[in-house]
Amino acid sequence: MCGLFLILERRRPVDATRARVCTQALRHRGPDGMGECSFDWPAIRDDAPPVSGYAGHTRLSILDPSQRSDQPMRRGQHTLIYNGEMYNFRQVRETLCAAGAKFISDGDSEVLLELLARQGLPGLNQAHGMWAFGLLDHGTGTLLAARDRYGKKPLFFHLDDERLCLASEIAPILRYLERPPRLTDAALDTYLCDGWLFPRADGSTHIEGIREVPAGAAIRFDLGRWQLATERWFDLGEHVARTPAHADELPELLREAVLSRLVADRKVGLLLSGGVDSSLILSILHASGRGEQVHCFTGDAGKSDDADYARRCIEQLGIRAIEVPLDYGPAGMDGFLATCRHQEKPFPFIGNVLAMPQLYARIAEHDVPVVLDGTGGDEVFAGYWDRYYRFALREAQSSGDAAWLEESLRENAGNAKAMLARDVAPVPRGCGLRGAERDPPGLSRHVEPAVFDAAANDSLESFQGTLSQALLHDATRGRLPEWLWQNDRNAMASGVENRSPLLDHRLAPYMRTRMQGKMSGPWNKLELRQAFERFIALPTRWRRDKQGFRWVYFRFLRANRAAVLELVSASRLLPTRMNARAVVDAARHDDAVLDSVLLQRMLCIAGLEAAMGLQGAS
Repeated sequence: MCGLFLILERRRPVDATRARVCTQALRHRGPDGMGECSFDWPAIRDDAPPVSGYAGHTRLSILDPSQRSDQPMRRGQHTLIYNGEMYNFRQVRETLCAAGAKFISDGDSEVLLELLARQGLPGLNQAHGMWAFGLLDHGTGTLLAARDRYGKKPLFFHLDDERLCLASEIAPILRYLERPPRLTDAALDTYLCDGWLFPRADGSTHIEGIREVPAGAAIRFDLGRWQLATERWFDLGEHVARTPAHADELPELLREAVLSRLVADRKVGLLLSGGVDSSLILSILHASGRGEQVHCFTGDAGKSDDADYARRCIEQLGIRAIEVPLDYGPAGMDGFLATCRHQEKPFPFIGNVLAMPQLYARIAEHDVPVVLDGTGGDEVFAGYWDRYYRFALREAQSSGDAAWLEESLRENAGNAKAMLARDVAPVPRGCGLRGAERDPPGLSRHVEPAVFDAAANDSLESFQGTLSQALLHDATRGRLPEWLWQNDRNAMASGVENRSPLLDHRLAPYMRTRMQGKMSGPWNKLELRQAFERFIALPTRWRRDKQGFRWVYFRFLRANRAAVLELVSASRLLPTRMNARAVVDAARHDDAVLDSVLLQRMLCIAGLEAAMGLQGAS
């Protein structure tokens, strides 16, 4: 895993000193080394001005730690800067060697470069993994930049009449441009109303002037014409629709997805959360005789059953794990601000972003730079009762499956999340803060009415499709991209690479298996629970509700009440949308206001202002 930075300037030379500083700002993503190179195109076209360029790379050495795999990597007329992993690079390398290719390194970077040089963008269909890269063709004067199928690895860019800037994070681009980060008005309103900022189809982001390359897509930039075009090399919806999903093949696909992600020349770990997804990965590892290869880490937030379930799995297998106690005392404020700086974006659940950086920091201390996690299990195999159950009910009603419907409603009568999903109607525009039902009555009166009319961000609120369609939507335009953003930033802040076996693209077609196979009686994610039968049955197999880190946030608030309210009071953005002082004054003595969803969103905005200098729209 790495950090990349590239700048192209026309009519004037690149400021190499400034570009180097921007690259160095990504050292947390690549603590093992830094490389850079400069180049010029004096006459790409007769009628075009000269172009100068700089490519910088910070490296986290996972495969082939030798200098032979250092980047930027130049081979022939191509220069590559690459952030990611190709898990099947050895197989792809054999194919390329049979076609006459020769290699001088033992890692995946050179394989990717050769694959692209020979086959162009379609070559990515042979690769299994995650990536974001920039490939310069010095002969044709073009830049190709692309992201993986799910968009696990980030890639941002800015384009104007004089420069193109590309990077793994937003801050280095703005630093080179010498601009402050400005939150768009639409993003501010949407976040305050919804608590989420999901990706937009056009690639625009919450920051003025910054776009992202969409997942499964590429940008192709012609330096001579100074023109950019976006093209899609992979469409998840088409892939899900045309690829069969056979129940009897699922266990083997799961095994392949897990074991393929062990490819590394350094230690590999597993984040064991106490839920179904990560414990299934643990089950597969041990059933395959690879359990001793992986170091287990668990986080104990207290007041949660998650750590207890993780311990029970470990005890059954007779293995050791490193348990990380999570601290949310007064020092937690510094951690919160550091997380805001790394996230660069408003986030929905502060508890998660308080907990996960601590876990990754401890993992890095043990010299484990690669960690497997269970991300994607909910979106592919239908977790989240409160989010997906209503679609299963609707599908059963439309298909006339009265027996499934009757049994499901009976068995879930005690499942508060399922029953809430059953009863929840779409939230009309302009009626209040969405997702803030538990807030004290009348709290939203302090918010400007215009905020309530923000464009719908979470379109599942009014989505009318089937369960499989809802899962696909969430994987592309909903929650999954949000989790991937957070996971990448939380891990890379400590120079750790997270890999998600359940997001192997070969598993994606299981999104469209019938809802009867995903939710039955009191059980969701039924396909994954049944898969334990082929490996090792662990105590989490029939666990119904993972708690996560939601308690962390409330403990953090109690330990840092004065500092939290002081930070919110200092915000310059919030008073443009609400009577922030009234909310802060109420929170000084009312725990219900302190714990409110509204204050959580206010705190996130205020934290981003303080940590990264976030400003309002120009």
